[in-house]
Amino acid sequence: MSATGIDPVLNRHPELEDLRSRLTAFLDTHLPSPVRENDSRPDWLALRARASAAGLTGIDVASPEGRGPAGRVAQGMAMFLAGQRDCDAREIFSTGHAAMPLRYGSPALSQQTHEQAVAAGKLVGVASSEPHSGSDLRGFRTLLVDHGDHFVLSGTKGLISRVEEAYGFVVFCKLVDRRDVGVIDLRTVPLSAVWVPMDTKGVLTETTDPLGMRGWSFGHLHFVDTRLDKDFLLGEPGDGRLIFDSHFSAWRLMMSLVCLGAAAAAIQESMARTSSRSVGRMPLAAIPSVAARLGTAAAEVEAATAWCFSLLERIDRGDIDVAACSAAKALATDAAYRAVDLALQLHGSEGYTRHTPMEKRLRDIRGLRIADGPNDTLYSVLAHSLLTEHQQTEEAQLLAHH
Repeated sequence: MSATGIDPVLNRHPELEDLRSRLTAFLDTHLPSPVRENDSRPDWLALRARASAAGLTGIDVASPEGRGPAGRVAQGMAMFLAGQRDCDAREIFSTGHAAMPLRYGSPALSQQTHEQAVAAGKLVGVASSEPHSGSDLRGFRTLLVDHGDHFVLSGTKGLISRVEEAYGFVVFCKLVDRRDVGVIDLRTVPLSAVWVPMDTKGVLTETTDPLGMRGWSFGHLHFVDTRLDKDFLLGEPGDGRLIFDSHFSAWRLMMSLVCLGAAAAAIQESMARTSSRSVGRMPLAAIPSVAARLGTAAAEVEAATAWCFSLLERIDRGDIDVAACSAAKALATDAAYRAVDLALQLHGSEGYTRHTPMEKRLRDIRGLRIADGPNDTLYSVLAHSLLTEHQQTEEAQLLAHH
């Protein structure tokens, strides 16, 4: 396994070498070693502000000054390196969910977002899932009612991250005319997306304690007759699914690479552990079954990392494969979870304590196997795409024969 897990990417993109050095130097300064649950919790929002001051929160978008490389591959590299230190470090670098108002907001909203999220390092959240329907986009009930000169947002989103740290949220909802409220079947209404500043009247937060990913707040957002400017709509009415698929195809790969970075670090730590520990006169690493399991974990992590970066390269070229990105996230987080679980096992009883990073990694990655779409659902997205493609091919062949 390569030293960092991203060496093949740098071989293809040597222009990213300087960025890798800057990211590594930042992490070495502020997160010199992987975080353990017993450690004092880093001030993640303050670290994001420092990253912004270092020019590391806009690496996925072109800067007005044109400084340095920009793109999803650069963002993915940052996520992988951050994951090696801690999964909660995922919010330090890049624009994150601010990419949506940057790309789809009005000129004024896009400029404001750049000033707040990129230049000042503030955090943007996303609110999609709902308590009754999870990630079923068609089943959403959060309503954005058009009153002519303004919108009114009502509903509940959760469970979601960043409810206390974000200065604003992108909210996915159903946009309807006020005359259609209570009449129209919401499952037939296309998805829309709207920007909601957290200081807007009628935005309420409710937090809860998650099993993992505790570095950021977690809970519900409640919208009680929240009045919004019509310029806060992202894109056009009904563009929500397009925005969702475009953004989350890349974001799922980012979360994958965070987990794969954590897994790569766990494998390296296990290599050192099994080489230094002995069973009788034999190093633990020399036992064939141990070596085989470590090799399997390393191969799975290496392959998943390569797939994620190849998909990011396609996205940077304008080619978004929603189904493949969905399945890659499921495969990567599953592989990362298995690798960290093995690492915990190879650390013996010490691994089952808070004195190593393993148990925190395991809990964090477990959460990211659910976040942004549970893995079973994401695998089925690829299966559905392949079955549809197969059916279309068969139909085309039948037509050709006639």
